[in-house]
Amino acid sequence: MEVPRTIRDFVYAVSHADGERAGLLVTEDATFRLPGEREIPAGEAGARAFAAQHADSEGRERSVELVDAELQADDRWVASLRFSSREVASGEIMYEMTVGGLFTLDGDRISAMQAFPSYEEAVAAAGE
Repeated sequence: MEVPRTIRDFVYAVSHADGERAGLLVTEDATFRLPGEREIPAGEAGARAFAAQHADSEGRERSVELVDAELQADDRWVASLRFSSREVASGEIMYEMTVGGLFTLDGDRISAMQAFPSYEEAVAAAGE
């Protein structure tokens, strides 16, 4: 099954720090959960805040690329994402890792997004 365009577009918008576009792809009350104690507002404000984390900061730019996503149950998709940090001046990749994401869709919008340190953790959470 093809990955929904909403998920592909959201990952692209976030990776390019395009908070306005990311905000258009989520429901009014969408929730965002990140590893650790970091809090993100709900809805469009949360999408903008999440995207802002991927902007150039201290000479480094973070990006995320959708590797693949699988439908787990109902409207829940588990994604494998390649996360990297690059030094802007030199273009050198500082680190790169595969992380996981769990997306819940409500029609053609994202109603929940949870990030995980690994794809395996996202798969486990989807089964709960």
